[in-house]
Amino acid sequence: MTDDALENQQGGEQTANLETIMHVPLEISVELGRVRMPLHEIARMNKGMVIELNKEANAEVQILANGSIFAKGEVVTTGNKLGVRITEVVSTSARINSLS
Repeated sequence: MTDDALENQQGGEQTANLETIMHVPLEISVELGRVRMPLHEIARMNKGMVIELNKEANAEVQILANGSIFAKGEVVTTGNKLGVRITEVVSTSARINSLS
């Protein structure tokens, strides 16, 4: 078998393997911000109280797939729902590094 034929065969196998997992559902979440609070403050919370996050109102948000960041975006409204417009897709190498 020639090198080209072997590469074509391997490429076909990789495509078939990729097609196999393309329908696996992933949990997508968007992180608006974080805050660290003492337990006594959390225990005193009531309906209507506001938790102030560590980000500005118009700051980028992180978009995660199964807990790993894969993109960044901005919060938008679509009708009466919130959405996220993707502004940057994280590089493959950065995504791989985030898994370690």
